[in-house]
Amino acid sequence: MTGARLRSLARRVAITGCAMGMACAALGTVQASASVLGAKPTINTYKSWDGSEDVIPFGCPDTTTYGQVITVPGGYTKLNKFTFSWINLGTGSMKVRGEVYAWDGAKATGSAIYQSAARFVSFSDGLYHFETFKPGGVPVTAGHQYVIFASIDKDYEKCKNSYEVGWAYTGADVYAGGGFVYQNNAGDESQWTTTDWTTFGGADIAFKAYLG
Repeated sequence: MTGARLRSLARRVAITGCAMGMACAALGTVQASASVLGAKPTINTYKSWDGSEDVIPFGCPDTTTYGQVITVPGGYTKLNKFTFSWINLGTGSMKVRGEVYAWDGAKATGSAIYQSAARFVSFSDGLYHFETFKPGGVPVTAGHQYVIFASIDKDYEKCKNSYEVGWAYTGADVYAGGGFVYQNNAGDESQWTTTDWTTFGGADIAFKAYLG
């Protein structure tokens, strides 16, 4: 990765905490483009998001996997859907899959509990876009941790023009059950379960998880 960069699409951005080969936080001024419809989420960090802060860059060539660790609350046994928000960083496109794995405290473990079909992503505006993945009630265990994430790893070669997006990010540890995690694995999905993921010290992305 060439490192974080300034961008000037529909907004001006000030980069904070950037480092070579790492995700970094960015501040902006645009608001989410729509509201998420449906039942009330079980876990929701959007109320702690300022509507403009994001973490960047997700995409190719390097930082290909972003996610959030969650802990299933007592009384819940299935994961129905989860939502992130993404904003454009450039011109191009990529194929993204939503994934759910068990979490061992440092990395994903075992086999996929859920994997979505490949989703085409190419934004042309400066708005946040809600991206919802629907596992449809896959079994989970109360008190256990899981990582809900999106990745281009399995479709790495289909990422065009080094396309990247930013993810809505709270910038703080607002959810006690987990935190934002990511990998710079350049398209190697085997690292999900073999290499420790990087964290931002417990800070969380803006996300919603719907459990039943």
